[in-house]
Amino acid sequence: MQQEFQQQRKTEDVPKPDAKDITLLSGQQPSTFSKWKKNLKVILPLLILGLGLVLAFFIYKTGPETSKKPPVNIASLVTTQKVHPSSESVMLRAMGTIIPARQMQLRARVSGEIISIRPEFIEGGIFKKGEAILQIDPEDYKLIKTRKQSQVVNAEYEMKLEQGRQDVAEREWQLLNRETEANPLDIELALRKPHLEKAEADLVAAEAELKQANLDLERATVRAPFNAIIIKKNVEQGSQISSQDQLAELAGTDEYWVRASIAVDRLGWITVPRKPGDAASTVRILYGQGVERTGSVIKLLGDLEEDGRMARVLVRVKDPLYLKTPETNKPPLLLGEYVKVEIQGRRLENVFSIPRTALRDNGKVWIVNDGGKIRDNDSRKPVDAGSKERLVGDQGRERRGRVN
Repeated sequence: MQQEFQQQRKTEDVPKPDAKDITLLSGQQPSTFSKWKKNLKVILPLLILGLGLVLAFFIYKTGPETSKKPPVNIASLVTTQKVHPSSESVMLRAMGTIIPARQMQLRARVSGEIISIRPEFIEGGIFKKGEAILQIDPEDYKLIKTRKQSQVVNAEYEMKLEQGRQDVAEREWQLLNRETEANPLDIELALRKPHLEKAEADLVAAEAELKQANLDLERATVRAPFNAIIIKKNVEQGSQISSQDQLAELAGTDEYWVRASIAVDRLGWITVPRKPGDAASTVRILYGQGVERTGSVIKLLGDLEEDGRMARVLVRVKDPLYLKTPETNKPPLLLGEYVKVEIQGRRLENVFSIPRTALRDNGKVWIVNDGGKIRDNDSRKPVDAGSKERLVGDQGRERRGRVN
């Protein structure tokens, strides 16, 4: 207890700082820390930058050195093929559309009620030239024909009477005016020549009206104007039609055309006939499941496509529906069908047939001499033959060697 008392007394003997001293000490600590923090913001980036420069210099000095070597020419292994001059035909491939060679709108030439139609008068029905398609009620036209026949008989009667009157007038004139001169006009009237001319004209007009009545009666039976297929049907049995009403749309079956698009710069390879009978390029038409037809170029159209600016040629295909050979099992061509076209162009003489794999930069072919080296400045641009091979023309110079 005496120790505790002594310790307490020592504590009381220690002088206590006054409030002014405490305020001074607390004001000095924040000022020193702020200066140190500000200096650290400047020194630390400089230190990092310096270390980076030292590290970069160290890597640069201690990095491996690469030795420069001359480039090595790597030779590619190729194969060569010996070629011989020959005659080849240029083949141009294109796409085309089947269009009708002959198409028309069948219209009525007389009016009336349709009283009967043929069973084949449906879309896709086929008619031969002159076959009846439908029948318009002919009764009115039969009555008209009867009336016109009566008019012809009356006109013939009047003409015969006038011919008799003219004979009588001529005899009377000869008896009464044998020695007297008369005016020519008076002579014509006395001999009844104008009357006879009118009777003859009436007969001609009556016969013309009878002929027109026969035509109208015949036109009441609507017939196919050519070998045709029905594209569109517009009337039915019982329809009341007027003259020039559209009955159907027909397309000829004797031949179809293929309208094919060809690049303008390829037209020089195609033989287009200038008139019927001239030579023309032969064409293969491929459609369906490998079905093939043969045709010929007949015409070059006079304008270009609006979209692709391509030239267009027409190819004739005869008997497209196999109507002349019905025993065949091949499918017919259909209007609007999209087909492949291979046009055989003109023949090239003294050319070399090579595979497409022989083409190099810029579509050229390298020629190798007997020593296995490519000749300097001896590369040739081939002509596209349109097939799996291309053609290289000789151009009149001797060519010996191989192509690679």
